[in-house]
Amino acid sequence: MQDLKRAGVAVVAPHLTPRWDAEAFDILDTLASHHRHVADYQAITGLGSEQATALLKDDLRSAAPSLGAFVDHLMASVEASGVAAYVPALGLGGFEAERRARLLYALTVCIGEPSPTDAKNGRILWDVAPRRTGGDYFATFSEHDGEAAFHTDTQYYPAPERWVALYVMTPAGCGGGQSVLCDGAAVRAALDTPATRWALRALEERPLPFRVPSVFATDPRPGVVQATLAPVFSSCPGVRYRRDTLLDGWAHFPEHHDAEAEDAVRALERALADGQSAVRFRMERDSLLIADNHRALHARTAFSDQKRHLLRVRMRGDERREALNAPMLSKLRSRELEMGE
Repeated sequence: MQDLKRAGVAVVAPHLTPRWDAEAFDILDTLASHHRHVADYQAITGLGSEQATALLKDDLRSAAPSLGAFVDHLMASVEASGVAAYVPALGLGGFEAERRARLLYALTVCIGEPSPTDAKNGRILWDVAPRRTGGDYFATFSEHDGEAAFHTDTQYYPAPERWVALYVMTPAGCGGGQSVLCDGAAVRAALDTPATRWALRALEERPLPFRVPSVFATDPRPGVVQATLAPVFSSCPGVRYRRDTLLDGWAHFPEHHDAEAEDAVRALERALADGQSAVRFRMERDSLLIADNHRALHARTAFSDQKRHLLRVRMRGDERREALNAPMLSKLRSRELEMGE
């Protein structure tokens, strides 16, 4: 695990995890009192307000002291490392899938305010697993089995969430699907040289259009394309980036594309490919990763095992009060405009 530590990823020892055997029943009972009549974890949605989530958090910490203590240690580890914290064995492996997911949700509530992953259903726990897509559907990395290049989560929203949790239900048996983490602050520093400072300046000053994947679009009208206009580097978030959403954003909003912006992105890609601030590792069953989405870029290798299954939860901290006020663009696809729609 030394490579993880050098890359700014803290490793949390298994003996520090919550006393699930003693507290699981009380945790699940507390969740049930706040999420009445929720049949399965995929139907868990937000509670509707920060106050309601804060009340659930208080109730969980009261019912499960070891859960609260673990979360405090976990988040202190992330803050100290700067990038992320990795838990090789969270201790949920002995529970059946439904309880594992619900207990993970309880843990994330104690970290921050879990946010809905998709505009249509508003679900909190997102299944990272291959699914079929087609037509004009713009898929996100969590919906296919190909390589996922370096990116930050929800870079296509005005205020990306601060924290991202990834929990492994079933790892890829083929050996693929390995996780890669990179320190965005280190990448920014790598660009702060006489040869590439022009690129860093452009990535700080030039708003770029990051297209919203179809499943996360907030405008349900057929044919509408959305993108958030924001720079790669800013004070909050420290970094936002994903190559494919940017390229698609440029395709639909070409007025925000020019040679300087493209050259600056190429310089960024070269810095990412250099790999000096990156680490690759395999997340095993029951492992957990908590990453600072305002600093950590993450990636994934391709895999062929269709049974690979992770759970992802995004959590808000104080970023809505601090984040750059980035506008969201909307337009109809070009061919639909040509058809007079």
